[in-house]
Formats: sequence, structure tokens, C-alpha cells
Amino acid sequence: MNTHFEAAVVTEQGKSIAVVSVQPTVFQNSFNASTIIKGLLPIFEGIPVVLMTLDPQGAPAYFGRSDLILILETINVKEASWKEVTADIDLTNSCPMKEVEES
Repeated sequence: MNTHFEAAVVTEQGKSIAVVSVQPTVFQNSFNASTIIKGLLPIFEGIPVVLMTLDPQGAPAYFGRSDLILILETINVKEASWKEVTADIDLTNSCPMKEVEES
């Protein structure tokens, strides 16, 4: 199943980080968010993945490794080179919330 999402790979302080834009509801369940990150790792060839959403005021909020979040909070991630990514990844098998929504 082809999935479309917005992503940017940023390199800061010598670390590359894949930032993937998601809907705010993804952050409501940390298990599902972690599962999504694991499902995305092969797409970015092992680059660590952090999920990002925008709060109602337009400020970024992150989910992922705390050391990577601290790095991302020091930059303006909106200025990163965002691209639409199409990947053959089936998040329905790795995201229990998706299965519940479709039932």
C-alpha cells in the first residue's frame, strides 16, 4: 500500500534526523506513535525518525527520542527542505489505531 506523507531530513550537530509530519491525533497514543516510527525506519535507511505536528498556534511539537527532540528544538524546522514522500509501507499492520478506525 502506498502511503503519502511530508518529511524532511535535517542534519544538525552532526546528526541526521528524519522528521515526518503527522496529524496531532497520532500523539494521543504513544504506543501507536512508536510503532509508526519503527515502520518508517526502513524508508529512511536507518536514519532516526521523529514525528512532528503543529499545535493550534502553529508551533511544532515532536514525538521521538528525547536527544533528537532537543536538537530539533534549536532549529526552525519549518525552513527544512520538506518533500512529499510516497513509500510502499502498510501502516495498517503496524498501527492498531488505524485498524480500529477501519472496523
